[in-house]
Formats: sequence, C-alpha cells, structure tokens
Amino acid sequence: MSGQPTPPPPERRSARRRAPRSGVSITFRPGSLGLGPDLALALVDLHEDGLCMRLKSAVNVGIEAEVTLSPSGRRKPTKLDAAVRWCREAGDGTFLVGLSLRKRMLHKDLSELVKGFGLV
Repeated sequence: MSGQPTPPPPERRSARRRAPRSGVSITFRPGSLGLGPDLALALVDLHEDGLCMRLKSAVNVGIEAEVTLSPSGRRKPTKLDAAVRWCREAGDGTFLVGLSLRKRMLHKDLSELVKGFGLV
C-alpha cells in the first residue's frame, strides 16, 4: 500500500446531471400502468436518460415506474416510463432512487425542467 488515495471510478453516465428548476412537481408511481401510490418527495437531478429523486419508501431495483414531471406554469405534465437502477436509504427516513428512462427525454421538455439548460 502506497498510502495514495484510489482514484474515483470512471464516469459511466452518457450525459451531465443537472439541477431542476424551482417549482417542478414530480410523481413516482410504481408499476408500468402508473396506478400505484405516489411515492415522490423531491426531484434531485436529471439528464436526458435518467433522473435521481427522493421517495417516501424503498422500492426494488428493476421495477418499472411511471414518473410525471410538471414545470410550474405548464398545463400538461411530461410522462416518462422508467426503471429503478438503484435505491438507498438517505439517512433521514427517506430514500434516494436512480431511474433509467425507457425513452430519452425530449430537448424541449428538458429545457423547461432544468436550471441553465443550454448555458455554458
């Protein structure tokens, strides 16, 4: 052992994670039909292919879910089909979950949901 810290693993994401705009509302309903209870508490971050959110309870890795994202002032929410990739306890009684989207999010939808989209 050389005492040197080990470097972090290489980034596997295909896109940069972005913080959501304030006022974005979100739902998370387990199951592909979107009929389960809404477990969503908050959106943590998102990108074209996935998102991270805080839930009221733990969910199993691999399950399908329907997620809706609604920017403030927009009438129709964006519905997304997703799969749970990971779930871990956040330490405050809530759970963080990583979701992989079945279809890439459209540029126009993403631009309404994130802070500073398109800015360098």
